[in-house]
Amino acid sequence: MTIVLSQVQRSRGRRWVLYGLFASLVANAFLIGLVATDLFRPNHVGGPLRFELRWLQGKLPADGFARVAAAVEAIEPKVQVHIDRLKEMRQQVGELAAVPHPDRAQIDRKLADVRAELDAMTAEGQGTVADALLALPPDMRAGLAETQGSRR
Repeated sequence: MTIVLSQVQRSRGRRWVLYGLFASLVANAFLIGLVATDLFRPNHVGGPLRFELRWLQGKLPADGFARVAAAVEAIEPKVQVHIDRLKEMRQQVGELAAVPHPDRAQIDRKLADVRAELDAMTAEGQGTVADALLALPPDMRAGLAETQGSRR
């Protein structure tokens, strides 16, 4: 009787391993699909300022959107400078936090520098988008006032 019970318990243990493996494969496939659809999406606007353009997709005619996207692409080198500075500052925050007795005031000052750099990058991106939008003719900009539910 104990031999039969131990075989049943081993069989159940193997099933859980197989269930876990299957769940892991499903989760990985989902995440890979999510990344792939983001990378290969039609009309996908690349670059670090893609979030500044996403809200405009479908609200502007194709040529208007292309003009705004071109303006954003033109400032990407400047944005990359901001990103490089942010990486460096975050590394410095890590170094300050890694010492045996971290100076909280010094870390807070560095974090304030990080926020200032983020604000500068955001302001530059948003300003560029706003300037490009204002350069479009009024009839192209008319779709910006429509909400998602009103467009069909």
